Amino acid sequence: MSDLQRLSFLKGQISELEILIDEAALSGNTVGRLNYATRLEVVTEELDALLLKDTLVGEIAILFDGPPVTGTRAIDASFAALALTYFQGIVTRLYSASLGGQLNARGKIRGSRLAGLNIRAVATGSFGFILEESEPRQASMIKTPIRETLEAATALLSEFAQEDDDNFLIDVDEIDPRVFIALSKFFRHLELNDATLKTNLPDKLYSFGRADIERAYKRISNTHVKIEPVSWTGRLVGLSPIKRSFDFKRDGGEAIVTGKFSHQVSQDYLERIENADGITLGHRFVAAIEIGTIRKPDGSTSVSYTVTDLVEISE
Repeated sequence: MSDLQRLSFLKGQISELEILIDEAALSGNTVGRLNYATRLEVVTEELDALLLKDTLVGEIAILFDGPPVTGTRAIDASFAALALTYFQGIVTRLYSASLGGQLNARGKIRGSRLAGLNIRAVATGSFGFILEESEPRQASMIKTPIRETLEAATALLSEFAQEDDDNFLIDVDEIDPRVFIALSKFFRHLELNDATLKTNLPDKLYSFGRADIERAYKRISNTHVKIEPVSWTGRLVGLSPIKRSFDFKRDGGEAIVTGKFSHQVSQDYLERIENADGITLGHRFVAAIEIGTIRKPDGSTSVSYTVTDLVEISE
């Protein structure tokens, strides 16, 4: 039994014991009430200990319902395989982005092996799967990076499905274009199969009914993402080592562009950026930049700039 399954079982036992304690008290069964109370204390202590550990490691239950699911007994294999692939894509891209900078449009995704999830067990309720990080640090006293990534992934699903259009338009500004593409594949798959979704973290449950999936799919269909690679020559006029962001003034241009450094920027430059050492502001560089444009349903656009390569020019 996985930890998530054990959590669900213990919570069910607590509910049952609380009912039995109330019934014993009403009937005057003092011995029974004391026995149930003792059992409740033991179960509660186990639950608290498990929650303390499991809110720190990367584990999630994903449950589907609708035409691809047959009660609690079976799920269409093709649907399940694609759904898990698309969800893994979201997690991988979010994890890679968390390593520093935004994602580039092409190439192997940094951290994809570390972000890989394993199917630990089948989740019941409707039908789904319990996924966990491949190398969980069970003794960790802080959240693992994968745990934080799973929280970010489920929060993004919720942002896409939220009822408030105005808040969605604000939230989408913060989404990396490549993460957006991964999210769109996942919701499109659910919509085309009339499926619903529940995601269950140890301490938080999200539920997405048909109306939520349809709303998210409509927003995706009306939102267009473009990622364009360009090569600019200009001067590096600003640098934030903590945020790993840059300010760049292109030759012949007046505007200063602000963006992030991608993980593909050479390790040498990343170390120099982080240490604020060896990069002189005002020097000229040739910068390979990915321009990510998200055109939102209301017609407004969100533009991001990501440096994928940076070469200094001798003057």
